[in-house]
Amino acid sequence: GVREKSDPHVKLQLQAEERGVVSIKGVCANRYLAMKEDGRLLASKCVTEECFFFERLESNNYNTYRSRKYSSWYVALKRTGQYKLGSKTGPGQKAILFLPMSAKS
Repeated sequence: GVREKSDPHVKLQLQAEERGVVSIKGVCANRYLAMKEDGRLLASKCVTEECFFFERLESNNYNTYRSRKYSSWYVALKRTGQYKLGSKTGPGQKAILFLPMSAKS
């Protein structure tokens, strides 16, 4: 993770795949976010089943992204900016909450 909004690597593109399901693409890197079977997050050159996430707007107005393939695991970032293993995530954790922002060209 990065803390500077001006960093070109902060821009992500969400693509609707079906109702409530998105893929997440890094614009600068031209790679898709994927969750592997051991819970690691990594960048994939092409879209696979591990690249689809259920997007949900929570009651606190933050979004969560839960793996479609590994349905109890969420995309999560620690305070340090490092990702958290999917197997260590769950509802109610602050690390799974994301606040989408509109892109400024």
